[in-house]
Amino acid sequence: MSSGSPFRLVPAVLLTALLFCTAPLRAQSTLSQNQDSFYGETMDGFMNVEPGKDSTVVERTVSKDYSQWVINTETGLPEMIEPDTLTHLFHNVHLTEGLLGTYSHLGNMGSPRLSRLYFEREGSGDFVFDAPYDFWIKNAPDFRFTDAKTPHTSIDYYKGGNRRTGEERIKGYFAANFNKKVGIGFDMDYLLGRGRYASQSTSMFDARLYTYYRGDVYQIYASVNRDQIKVAENGGIQDKRYVTNPEAMAEGRKQYSPEDMPFRLYYNWNNIKRLQALVNQELTINTTRFHTDSIADTIYTFKETVEFAKVAHTFEMGQLQRRYIFHQIPKGFYERTFLKNDSIDKSRHLYITNTLSLSLLEGSTKWALAGLSAYARYEYKNFAMPDTLAAGTEFMRRYSEGNFILGAQMEKAQGDNLTFSANIESTVLGASIGDFTLGGQIQLHYPVLGTDAAIGAYGRMSALDAPFFYASQHNTFAWWDKDFKKEFRTHFGGFIDIEKTRTRFQLDVENVANYVYLKNDGGVYVNEDGISQPSYLINAYQHSGSIQVLSASLQQNFKMGPLHWDNNITYQLSGNKKVIPLPDLNIFSDLYFKFVYYKRLSIEVGANAMFFTRYDAPGYCPAVGSYHLQNETFTQQVGGYPLITGYVNCNLRSVRFYVVYYHANDGIMDNRDSFIVPGYPANPGMLKFGLSWTLYD
Repeated sequence: MSSGSPFRLVPAVLLTALLFCTAPLRAQSTLSQNQDSFYGETMDGFMNVEPGKDSTVVERTVSKDYSQWVINTETGLPEMIEPDTLTHLFHNVHLTEGLLGTYSHLGNMGSPRLSRLYFEREGSGDFVFDAPYDFWIKNAPDFRFTDAKTPHTSIDYYKGGNRRTGEERIKGYFAANFNKKVGIGFDMDYLLGRGRYASQSTSMFDARLYTYYRGDVYQIYASVNRDQIKVAENGGIQDKRYVTNPEAMAEGRKQYSPEDMPFRLYYNWNNIKRLQALVNQELTINTTRFHTDSIADTIYTFKETVEFAKVAHTFEMGQLQRRYIFHQIPKGFYERTFLKNDSIDKSRHLYITNTLSLSLLEGSTKWALAGLSAYARYEYKNFAMPDTLAAGTEFMRRYSEGNFILGAQMEKAQGDNLTFSANIESTVLGASIGDFTLGGQIQLHYPVLGTDAAIGAYGRMSALDAPFFYASQHNTFAWWDKDFKKEFRTHFGGFIDIEKTRTRFQLDVENVANYVYLKNDGGVYVNEDGISQPSYLINAYQHSGSIQVLSASLQQNFKMGPLHWDNNITYQLSGNKKVIPLPDLNIFSDLYFKFVYYKRLSIEVGANAMFFTRYDAPGYCPAVGSYHLQNETFTQQVGGYPLITGYVNCNLRSVRFYVVYYHANDGIMDNRDSFIVPGYPANPGMLKFGLSWTLYD
């Protein structure tokens, strides 16, 4: 890694990108002036009268209006959402660390990640292997249906680095309507990260088809998607001094590039395949409402038909598979081997759910101040993983279970001053009988310091069984079967959002009992270079007591003319740092100039920095494809290192594009300990480009 050249290139790169952005606008402006002169009174008398309108040309207006929604698989109702029109921070959309840099990952684009913010971590389903890829995967309930008045196409393209070690991503969707009631669409996402470091490549592909019919009484929505994820596993760097002190490793004879640094594993992959489908049907129950009005002493009675209730049926199916492929394992990397070297290390999960719901719609009568929904769901689950007989014969053992669940929701979403919702769900029959969740939230607008502010509070209580592949897992290098108690959580929080001062403060606290987690029980071995490294033997545990977690977040943005300074600061306190390790502080700061060029091109030029305090961060094990607590006899702290990115972010009508230099401070600071996950250094400096273009008709 160069000691200074990447950083010196940043101003030149950003200036070049800015000139590149503005050059087409100058040409367009010149062309417009010439056209105006051509039809005006000059142009050497060639034409001094404006020509008449050509009767053979039909003028029409292309509508750019469209709406999007997702299907709530509990109530069966569509929920409207805001379309993706993000402009500020658009340059961070394709970063695996997230918009505000809160996720730790293995360095390469699309690699497994874990949020450093406790309350940003979402609970994992039974198939825990795809949870670290939440940056990329889309589950069936998260998919967006689109209603477009004209054919609508959106294309995103991203590229970073060169052809040999760079990364690329292309995604987009096409939406069209046959008429006001029938629509179809296609969604595609392809990611390829070749990797700046050895054996670090990622390859991901997702394709989805959908259609819908939205009649006055009957509606149906259907979607099907296929995902495939293939990630090379390098097990972490052989010696961290290649990053922290590369001059010492060169021994005066050789300078190591990132691609030439030795890593612990080669020819190892995790492969995940997912097939999902969703079909939702709704039947609308209408009612008639009468109201009177008088015109010129004459009373008229008007009849109005309104939607009163909806009956819905939602079908979901998923077939998920994970396989660990290995061809070269150094001695000592894994402490134990439970299957033969030629075994098929594979885990499978099949689920089928059917949900029937009845919803009384908000505002359908004068008494319907909130919407009410009740639902019943039956879910069937099937799991498969390797097992052995007494004679050592291997086979795939299958496990099946079913659950019958009842639930209800209440929601008031209409109105500007007060909104609230509440929900309850309980498993009344089946393998997970006794599972329940109870939650709610309320938000109101109230004047604070002489200005309007949004104030909200929320809470959630749950008792749930551990995900299946946390309780039991069989593979070549990890093997356990546990009988865990239900994990009990109580979470309360609140926030205040003052738009005038650009301030948002949020406070969260949670008590978790019987916390389930993964831990490395392996020891330490010495590799071929004489460096001590952790040996992996992952196991699942349950903490017997209770742990409290506190989080306080402040978002404070400043503005002075075109200068903006946005800040997000989160303080966390874990009641047991050995079981739930968290960084005390996580900071994201963004300093930029924002202005409009030629009344059309919006430009942001600036830099942002991500920083978190040092802590005993969770490690990552390729054999289970998950994050885990480090071995207490061999721990590596990470953090205390700022990662700075410079950028130019532009928006021109339906086109968004950016140029960034990622990790601009690489190699120029005294502290070059740029590890985000123990054993895995952050990617070195890289020039990146991104484009999003929405096309109509």
